[in-house]
Amino acid sequence: MIESQSVLEIVFAALVLVIAYTVRGATGFGGQAIAVPLLALVLPLQTVVPAITVLTALSSFTYWRRDRDKIKWSEIVRLLPFTLIGVMAGLYVFQQVDPRTLTRAFGGFVILYALFSLRSAGAVSAPPRFARLIGALLSAASGALGAIFGAAAGPLYVIYFNMLRLEKEVFRATVTTILMFQAVARIAGYAQLGFYDRTVMLLIVAGLPLMLIGARLGGIMGGRIEQHVFNRCVAALLLVSGVALILK
Repeated sequence: MIESQSVLEIVFAALVLVIAYTVRGATGFGGQAIAVPLLALVLPLQTVVPAITVLTALSSFTYWRRDRDKIKWSEIVRLLPFTLIGVMAGLYVFQQVDPRTLTRAFGGFVILYALFSLRSAGAVSAPPRFARLIGALLSAASGALGAIFGAAAGPLYVIYFNMLRLEKEVFRATVTTILMFQAVARIAGYAQLGFYDRTVMLLIVAGLPLMLIGARLGGIMGGRIEQHVFNRCVAALLLVSGVALILK
């Protein structure tokens, strides 16, 4: 399949991967929300989702090694069981449900939240009373939507961690880590379903150096952004993610 792509399509896919993982490197999430819908313009979705999940897990591991001292492990431990439940539910319906309508509805929700966040990105507020319950629900939904759509996991975690008002380095490291654990669970599920064929493995191998380039660029950019600018960048990225999901 990949061998049959035109030179222009290959160049487009390469640029998408570098940009997506630059964004992910700077913010801790968003790579799949950008990469999956854009790559799906030139490759089958059944090829894109399993491959990008592997690349995202690998990129998360590189950040985990570098920033593991900044991870808020108490939140990882609290959220992970709900994430795994969501992934199992998502994998169950992965081959049975047409995700287009739900993806667009979810994209609309993310856009509305992003617009709200852009208005309040500079404000500091205490976590809401029911933040832990909200986090559990969002984590389960993220696992399910990520397994089904391949591009809807990050924004839901961002909504919860924004409620906690984590410092940007802690925010990025914690989001990256929970997404890494979710990606590993999804990879196991996709493998069980038989999605890792020759075409998918070829895309993973071709995309690995591009992911590393983007990750490096994102790491440089992320360390130079002030807190209020970072908050607004997160909100803007949510807006882009929502639009990408609607167009998927």
